[in-house]
Amino acid sequence: MKKLIIFIFIFKIWALNILILNSYSPTLKWTSIQNHTLINILQKNIKNLHLYSEFMDTKKFKPTPELFSSYIHYLDTKYKNINFDIVVVTDDNALNFVRKYKNNHIFKHAKVFFEGINNLSLENTLDKTTYTGIFEKKNPLSNLSIAKKVQPNLHTVYVISDASTSGNKTITQYKNAFQNIKNIKFVYINTPNLNKLLNKLKNYDKNSVIMLLTFSSMKYNNYFISADQVAEILSKTYHEPILVHNDIYTNIPNTNIIGGDVTDAKQQATLNAKKILKYLSGTPIKDIPFELQNANRIYLNVKNLKKFGVDAYKLNIPNAIYINKLNSFYDLYKVQIITATIIFLITIIFLILLANKNREINKLNKGLEIKIKNAIEENQKKEQLLFQQSKLAAMGEMIGAIAHQWRQPLNSLALNIQLLVDDFFDNKVNNNYIEDFEKKNLNIINFMSKTIDDFREFFKKDKEKKEFNLMDVVIDVLKLIDKQLKNHNIELEIQGRGNNILGYKNEFKQVLLNIITNAKDALIAKNIKNAKISILVKDNKIIIEDNAGGIPPEIGNRIFEPYFTTKEEGKGTGIGLYMSKIIIEDHFKGKIYFKNTKDGVQFIIELKEKDDN
Repeated sequence: MKKLIIFIFIFKIWALNILILNSYSPTLKWTSIQNHTLINILQKNIKNLHLYSEFMDTKKFKPTPELFSSYIHYLDTKYKNINFDIVVVTDDNALNFVRKYKNNHIFKHAKVFFEGINNLSLENTLDKTTYTGIFEKKNPLSNLSIAKKVQPNLHTVYVISDASTSGNKTITQYKNAFQNIKNIKFVYINTPNLNKLLNKLKNYDKNSVIMLLTFSSMKYNNYFISADQVAEILSKTYHEPILVHNDIYTNIPNTNIIGGDVTDAKQQATLNAKKILKYLSGTPIKDIPFELQNANRIYLNVKNLKKFGVDAYKLNIPNAIYINKLNSFYDLYKVQIITATIIFLITIIFLILLANKNREINKLNKGLEIKIKNAIEENQKKEQLLFQQSKLAAMGEMIGAIAHQWRQPLNSLALNIQLLVDDFFDNKVNNNYIEDFEKKNLNIINFMSKTIDDFREFFKKDKEKKEFNLMDVVIDVLKLIDKQLKNHNIELEIQGRGNNILGYKNEFKQVLLNIITNAKDALIAKNIKNAKISILVKDNKIIIEDNAGGIPPEIGNRIFEPYFTTKEEGKGTGIGLYMSKIIIEDHFKGKIYFKNTKDGVQFIIELKEKDDN
């Protein structure tokens, strides 16, 4: 007891340094569960703890002597001032690495706690005064027993692994376990290439199961894919039950995995953490035995077993853990319930928005019909009307352009109202005055209303191709943007004559608007004096030219790429010219390109006359 008190006192004064060295990447679910479980338990129970995690990623980088040499150099450099008290290793490669460099200064005085070790021969060779932990002892015969219950006429068992270090050890364990079984054919496939695996399973035995061992990732069509993707793709080719030996694979969606007698990542980490705490409480490491059995559990995937006509609860497997259960009306009809709920909610939201929209439009129409009685009332009504119009305009992209189109009419209305007040006090207001006032201002309001109609028509999606004249659409687009050009003192020149084209008129308008807007923005951004945009319409061709300096050669071949923009962040999305190219080339079977000129750039659009495609 006295020795234990002294030990705890020392660790309270000096910090405890623990390194968790993982064989694989933190993106691997198994490794992530091991690492986080260890960290949570140790941090909760140990004070003055300095805890470090490293990931060797040996699934991606083969554990060669050269890799080990580089990695010990990396650790030496990073932890040159640290001597670890405890090193926790997960899976075989990390343990092999620490054993190789145990005399290195960062490991020399450390006790080693391992988990997930497939090399069972180490049970008889490891120094038990330095090493203890959890061996990953599989239970192939238990998995075979489950397979026979699920597939009563079992003829063939496909034992599959990914040829990794752990995979090679695991498949050896399964071969040794099955070597004396004569009435079942065992086919062993050990490859990291999913294409080869699928080819070998092309004509699989229908009275069979797969025992899927280590498959954290595999190569498929020259790309590495995740374990979940491996299981999903495998299940599309192989339609019989699949058993696994690892808990993280027991419930991958869209697969035929039915579970199995598996090693449990969280259980292993929990048992290992308890061994560390026992050691820190004063128990010598030689008195903390290796763990060979208690990290295994049997998982049964209820829903996937149901696909094969098997009731998981009637398999009578003691202490089984049931997952993916179908034990309620909601579980049975989950997709249908969620789909119906979403449709219902969308319908309610749509009806609410439609009702609000109708109320707003009704208020707007009512406000426009009310005659101006006096200056104060009109001012209040104008503010309310503008508020409603702003809410409506904010719902679409037309707000910016409408603002420019309305600026002058609104100024005129405001001026007329001010004059009304002055004339009222000067006794100039009579019946004729009021009639003239009403007529003049209703004309302004009608103009504003037509502006809204123009923009609504512009942004309306075309349902079918129609014939239109190129010069007409140019003029339509310029009606929407001419105010903005004038406000920035940009001269506009239009000339030529266009042919009739068959196509989606509003889509073509959007192309023109995008190119003209880009030219306008470039002229404004570069503060060009005598800024000018010229548009030439000639038969089936439109040329839009500006004098903003042109497009730099280094970006000329990228301007039609998606998401490429030279504008400041937040002022451009980089999809305008990309979508323009798609519209012209795919929808009109035409061409769009640019040429730099002496002072700027020309964008040229060439179309087919009355294209019927």
